[in-house]
Amino acid sequence: MRAWLLGLVLLPVLAPAQSPSLPYPLTNLTIKGNKHYTPTQIIGASGLKIGQVVSKDNFDVARARLLETGAFESVGYEFKPDAAKTGYDATFEVAEVALLYPYRFEDLPAPDAALRVALNKQEILMGELIPGTREVLDRYERALTKALDGKVTVEGKLNYDLPGEPTVLFRPAGDRPRISEVHVTGNESVPAMQLLNKFADVAVGTEFTEPAVRRLLDASIRPMYDAHGKVRVAFPKIVAEPSKQSEVVGVSVTVTVEEGPAYKLGAVRFTGAAARQAKELEDLVKWRKDETINFDEIKTGLDRIVKRYKSTGYIHAIARAARTYDDKEHTVDLAVNVDAGALFNYGKLEIRGLDVISEPAIRKMWGARDGKPFDAGYPDAFLKEVKDQGIFDNLGETSSQTKVNEDAKTVDVTLIFVGTKNPDAGRKRPGPQP
Repeated sequence: MRAWLLGLVLLPVLAPAQSPSLPYPLTNLTIKGNKHYTPTQIIGASGLKIGQVVSKDNFDVARARLLETGAFESVGYEFKPDAAKTGYDATFEVAEVALLYPYRFEDLPAPDAALRVALNKQEILMGELIPGTREVLDRYERALTKALDGKVTVEGKLNYDLPGEPTVLFRPAGDRPRISEVHVTGNESVPAMQLLNKFADVAVGTEFTEPAVRRLLDASIRPMYDAHGKVRVAFPKIVAEPSKQSEVVGVSVTVTVEEGPAYKLGAVRFTGAAARQAKELEDLVKWRKDETINFDEIKTGLDRIVKRYKSTGYIHAIARAARTYDDKEHTVDLAVNVDAGALFNYGKLEIRGLDVISEPAIRKMWGARDGKPFDAGYPDAFLKEVKDQGIFDNLGETSSQTKVNEDAKTVDVTLIFVGTKNPDAGRKRPGPQP
């Protein structure tokens, strides 16, 4: 019995006024303020563990560790005796770095998947999106350089060479030649000048790598061929050579285009929410089956679908067309799906710039719309109707503003009349009820 007692550690009961510098077990740890990172990730990055004997010094170290990750703008904490007064109950409140970016690798001597695995082993906060802070980039650079056994020194920085949002690019340190001019060969369906103008806008001035050029081709040139039904267009050869112009420092890039056959529009299916309105939507998009497919027209049809949904209160509607290629028959089947989102109704109407005589006429013309599905195009159409009907002798500039209330699922409308003065407006005909 005596031996057993010698091995037993008795923890004293915490008193409310006890010094926070005394060590006691951590019995609970709560994370607040997080949005992108999970509590498990943040706790792991802090170095704290439930059951660990801690004091204020441990919490200070944990806070410093979180700030050193570069993922947080600020970190605060508090701790107190738990309900049983046998340990500490702690809370960390964090403010994450707001801007996160996707990342990619270029010209590194290892597969992308292997590099991501290497980062994941040491980065508890690792994700598909990362902060572009210098602390994060420095740490990732060191981790990647180590994973490559020091064969190359890795450099990471925000990169803007592709259309759309910037990305964090990890590549060997050092400058690369920039594209000074572009050329194309092998084109038939699309004139060379159109291709060159479009491609040069995004390519000239950017650093040259073949993967980057291919991404730029996909973003700028491929859609031009999609509009001609050449959906299998390929760029089998990309050649970069020093510019032949002595005064130009950079590389001249020549792209070989392999257009391939023209494809026709095959079957069109409407799926999900769109299936219930298939006939109506088919008439709306006006796509021509068994003719050369034009993806500019496909996009226009999808835009019409979205406009129709937005006119009936589904202001966040998105329409997509998934492609299925038949390379034997040279056709493209489409599966059209609409993500309608939530239904939004009209909220409050505010009118600015009119006097007490003129405003009632406009409200009467607007009508009772509260609670009815919101039509995204109606406010501007209404102002056009006001102009067309001549409600005011001297109509100034007009505009509309909307405020979306996501929680209430309503949209408030503000109609703005600048410089409109007509004291007789209240006696004019208000126009037909819309």
